[in-house]
This record gives sequence, C-alpha cells and structure tokens, in this order.
Amino acid sequence: MTFSFKDLEKSKSVLLLMDAAEYQKITVDVIKNLVNKTVCYVTLNRTQDSLREIFEDRKVSLTDVVFIDGITSSIKGVGKEEKGCYFISSPGAFTELSLAISKFLRHNFDVLIFDSITNLSTYRDKAVVEQFLLKLINEIGLSKKTKGIFYALNLDSEKNLIKMATSHVEKVVGPKF
Repeated sequence: MTFSFKDLEKSKSVLLLMDAAEYQKITVDVIKNLVNKTVCYVTLNRTQDSLREIFEDRKVSLTDVVFIDGITSSIKGVGKEEKGCYFISSPGAFTELSLAISKFLRHNFDVLIFDSITNLSTYRDKAVVEQFLLKLINEIGLSKKTKGIFYALNLDSEKNLIKMATSHVEKVVGPKF
C-alpha cells in the first residue's frame, strides 16, 4: 500500500488501515510523502524518541514535524514540553489529549497524524473512545487548513471501532476490512 498527499487533496480526513506487519514501513512512507508540509504527529503507539529514531534512520526530515506524545510521560515522567514535542500524562487522558490537539489545530498545520485509533480501546471504554474520535474527526473537518490522517491496525478485535471511523472519515486507504 502506498500513500501520497494526493489521498488528502480532496478529503479532510483519511483512515489509513494497515496490517501490523506493515506499520513501520507505512508510517515512514506517509511522513516521506508529507515533505514540505507542517505535521502534528499524535502518538499513542510509540514514544516520540522511538519515532524520531526510525524516521531519522530512513533520512526523513522532521523539520516541520511536531509531536504530541502520550506514551513517554507514562514511562519516564517527562515534563509538559520539549522542543518539537508536547507530552500528555497518559494515552488514556482524553481530555488532556483533546485540549492539546485543539491547541495545535489553531496553528493551522497542514496535516495531523493520529497514531493510532486502534490503541484507544486499550485505555478507555468503547463509548468514550467513539465520542472522542468523532469529536476529533469533526474538529479536523471544521479546521481551516488541517487535514487528518488516522492510522488503524486491521484487527478483528477493533472491527466495530474501525467501521464507525470508516463511516465518519471522508476516505479510507488500505485493505478492505
């Protein structure tokens, strides 16, 4: 599966559905295709340090990328901000995460990447996850400039969440579920 910014040209929100074995390759390909675009990368899957290492090893420029990291603070108790990264206390802190994303959306990034919706159910119950995700998709839809890419692992255990997200984003890229 390949992704290009053209997948976003006519859509405000894209669900990028992938198999777990393809995750690292696809995340690198997406960032490479967003060169010269400002990106807010929300990570609930890996620490921003881990992502930076992966991207830098593959010669991906992160000059225009800012991270919202929901993992690092729960591992090593990092402060609120660091150059190029804003930390939230935990991946399950949906209110804190929502406020951080709203703050960054006001900066008119070209793209917000949400990595990944299928991690959300680990931290909160289904109804809260769906409400959070719908609010985020709608907020991106109402933003002046920012387009959203939502990663989702193609997991049977997350079939209902993926179907719900599929019905609210404007485009789905990846294998059929």
